Amino acid sequence: MAADGMGYGELVLLEKKEPGYGIITLNRPDKRNAMSRAAQAEMRAALNASRDCKAVIITGNGPAFCSGVDLKENREMRNAETERQYAFGSNSWVDTNEEVRKHPAVMIAAVNGFALGGGLTLAHNCELAIASEQAQFGMPEFGFGTFPGLAGPTTIRRILPKHAAYMIMTARRIDAHTAERWGIVNSVVPHDQLLPEAESLAQHMCQFDAVLIDFGKKAIRDLDLMPWDDGLVYGGYMGSLVRQQSNASKEGLDRFAAGEKNPGQGADVLPASTPAD
Repeated sequence: MAADGMGYGELVLLEKKEPGYGIITLNRPDKRNAMSRAAQAEMRAALNASRDCKAVIITGNGPAFCSGVDLKENREMRNAETERQYAFGSNSWVDTNEEVRKHPAVMIAAVNGFALGGGLTLAHNCELAIASEQAQFGMPEFGFGTFPGLAGPTTIRRILPKHAAYMIMTARRIDAHTAERWGIVNSVVPHDQLLPEAESLAQHMCQFDAVLIDFGKKAIRDLDLMPWDDGLVYGGYMGSLVRQQSNASKEGLDRFAAGEKNPGQGADVLPASTPAD
């Protein structure tokens, strides 16, 4: 589909694959996949078109995963007379990331290169993440004389305070293996194995019920903010909602009673990362 202001296909690509997952590719390699307003519009269109997928891989074309918002475009907009941007629905990077967060599919970041600033935010907003050995993660905003308004808060939510402070206040990048140790990604693989590994994970997720994935994703995010006792009550409530909308639980228990394996049972373990030199 050619980009027409309402669709995708030029700055952001979408490929749907069996058994029910999608691959969204950021496609501004010459700009390190910086997200201009047009690129963000295409990404929102691709996200909307992939709502029937159980898993969506997000990756980048070229040397970068995503280098955040297009700072040159932002500077030009500040220096020019532009239409008013409203607090809600401004089509900002915040809104685009909210659509990632609220998408019914599990999001898998396949971090192929630089994930900087708002690109780090995007990796954080994906539930799962695999990194190439060539990937680097960082927040350059301190070097520009400002605080990382999106990457800062999302990083603080994801990793230990001193690790977050190091990334925010030094503006230095960390490599893929450090990102794995700090909990930013699930695993690190050789560069040529990145997409195959991400697709293998997406195919695994497609074994699960779509309603379960959708509500499970929401529950994980909501529970992160709840006290222990409230979380236990909420977890039971979410389980009840899933059982109301899907037969997955009954079917899973029936298979278990019949001695059959359900997805995730047995010797299905996380692949070991390639050790650092």
